[in-house]
Amino acid sequence: MHERRSRAERLRSALLWWTGIVLGVVIWHLVARSQPAYVLPSPQAAWEALLELIRSKRLGTALLLTIERGATGLGVSCLVGMPLGWAMGTWTWLRELLDSWMQILLSVPPIVIVVVGMIWLGPTAGVVVLVVALVTLPLLATTVRDAVAGVDPDLLDMSRVFARSRAWTIRRIILPAVAPPVLSALTVAVGQSVRVTVMSELLSTTTGLGAMVQRARTNLNTDDVFALSVVMAVLTLALELCILGPLRRRLSHPSV
Repeated sequence: MHERRSRAERLRSALLWWTGIVLGVVIWHLVARSQPAYVLPSPQAAWEALLELIRSKRLGTALLLTIERGATGLGVSCLVGMPLGWAMGTWTWLRELLDSWMQILLSVPPIVIVVVGMIWLGPTAGVVVLVVALVTLPLLATTVRDAVAGVDPDLLDMSRVFARSRAWTIRRIILPAVAPPVLSALTVAVGQSVRVTVMSELLSTTTGLGAMVQRARTNLNTDDVFALSVVMAVLTLALELCILGPLRRRLSHPSV
């Protein structure tokens, strides 16, 4: 009975999700009918522009470059930010030492980091990686910090009383408590990395999705801009549905 109810809830959630998408496209179509094509192209025009980009093979190359740069920056952020956040949540003195820098990085607009990166590295792909890493690192570090610091101390004391190993404590107590907020932050970081990667490419490189958006804007090809925006949205959703969602469910229900 419970399994049937759970299946019905998943079906209802999926139907509502797709209904929201369809409703958004319908509203887009209705509004576009009253606007010039260079201001707001119709969904059909954006779809045709997307097909043309795919046929020209420009989209595939640009998409791979954007994914590579965004993944590299986010990977650097995870490799540095998550262990750093764990250490900050474990040692109070380190948290107090680095909290001010986390707040500074959180408050600096990405466009400023792009400008500084271009001064340091020139208009290269390294700027994109730098910006993605610096924008997402404080989010991940502070989330891990707060999650580790918020683990129930009574549960930790209980594991010590029953002489559980450190590995068991991490797997059965710390990880289930830390995983949900950290994976939620990682979901936000993935979306940020896509947006920031494209923005950085638009300003600092001549390749990637951002550069394609810049050329489309210069040539007033608004349908291309909307088509590329759809690609970015689909990329973010695919990462959530195929990687982050299953990982969140797996870590939230660890095996015994």
